[in-house]
Amino acid sequence: MSFQSGLYTLRASPAVGVGGLYATGNGVNHVVTVAPEKPPFVEHQVWSIQAVHGKPGIYTITLHTHGTFGGHWYPRGGKPTPKDPIIISEKSYEWNIAHKNVPGVPDAYTIRAATPIIGVGLYAGTNDKHEVIIISVPVIPHAEAPYWQFKPHAGPH
Repeated sequence: MSFQSGLYTLRASPAVGVGGLYATGNGVNHVVTVAPEKPPFVEHQVWSIQAVHGKPGIYTITLHTHGTFGGHWYPRGGKPTPKDPIIISEKSYEWNIAHKNVPGVPDAYTIRAATPIIGVGLYAGTNDKHEVIIISVPVIPHAEAPYWQFKPHAGPH
């Protein structure tokens, strides 16, 4: 199941109930973090998710700003490595975004690095420092990949 390209806020898992932490852009060459959806962070939490033409399930994630370039989600160093952060870059990177069935959480999706590694999936998740990082998940039954709740953005941004 895919979704429409558009503007979204990305709520980090676990995304049950109210509140939560949202992916937050901090400027080019800086780590993407998660923060509450309130000022001053909210202005840096709207993401343009755009399908890559001719590549089903593959998308770019770009910070949506007021007319200036916000930058793209990009694995630090250009190659997804477990526990390394995702930064904002002038270069784009292609992510595999797939629906995940999570009871009580509508519009839950995984964000996986499009680079295939045998036996493991490399997913965007978070760490205890509130950074968005690459998380290694074995490709076995019942392995739990981190997910994000994609919330359509209808605000003035």
